[in-house]
Amino acid sequence: MRRQVAWAELGVVTAIAAGTAAYLIEARGVSLDPQNLLLLQPTAWIVLLLWAVIALGCLRRPAPAAGALRESRADILRVLAMVGAFGAFIAVLEQAGYDVAICLFVLAGLIIGGERKPLPLLLFPPLFTVAVIHGFRALVPYPFPTTIL
Repeated sequence: MRRQVAWAELGVVTAIAAGTAAYLIEARGVSLDPQNLLLLQPTAWIVLLLWAVIALGCLRRPAPAAGALRESRADILRVLAMVGAFGAFIAVLEQAGYDVAICLFVLAGLIIGGERKPLPLLLFPPLFTVAVIHGFRALVPYPFPTTIL
């Protein structure tokens, strides 16, 4: 089986990982206080671990068949719909409240991703929202606007 390096994807994830590593090094150079690194350091390590996994996938990707289309129109439309949903999420985050915006974004993501069963569509968004809001409140010392929670 022929393999082809996905240079574009590898470049993007490497740039993200390099920026994350530089930011982590800079933050650790300023202060090693655990309160200052509480969110930054674990997140940076997760990003670097994900970079390693994704980079390995970019290096080991099978070469596409000659004349094969990589993405269909439906795939491109799903990506654009998800980008639009994320833009709407960011735009209404403060006005609608974090809880409502997160719940609606997760619901939109599930629908765009192809989920059609009513039970996951009804249960997952509110449960995920409750977990995220309570997690934020436990980690972030300042209040943020919510509507229901």
